[in-house]
Amino acid sequence: MKQKILFTFFLCLLGGAVAFAQTTVSGSVKDASGDPLIGVNILEQGTANGTVTDLDGNFSLQVASGDATLEFSYTGFSTQSVAVANRSTIEVVLQAGVELGEVIVTSLGISREKKSLTYAAQNVSTE
Repeated sequence: MKQKILFTFFLCLLGGAVAFAQTTVSGSVKDASGDPLIGVNILEQGTANGTVTDLDGNFSLQVASGDATLEFSYTGFSTQSVAVANRSTIEVVLQAGVELGEVIVTSLGISREKKSLTYAAQNVSTE
């Protein structure tokens, strides 16, 4: 009788470990010229699970399963989705995307066009 109970306990323990297994995915994110990108947002699609790249463009993230999809986004670059496909290492090259235009931020955080402001505004050039 004790053996049956012990066997059932271990079977449940093993089944629980398999059910909650996670996969660790690591890699790096670079731009088209091969330079590492710092602070790229990496998010597992359909969850709130995510991370950002470090100073060398490297990341490590635990995903729920090997068939997860990661979404890479960074200001000034096109967002890219990559399927994990049971890989443990992923190398991503982000392509330059949308260029930022003129942005006006008021004291209340309301965006307005520069010509519609009734008070002085300063310009900061990209140079």
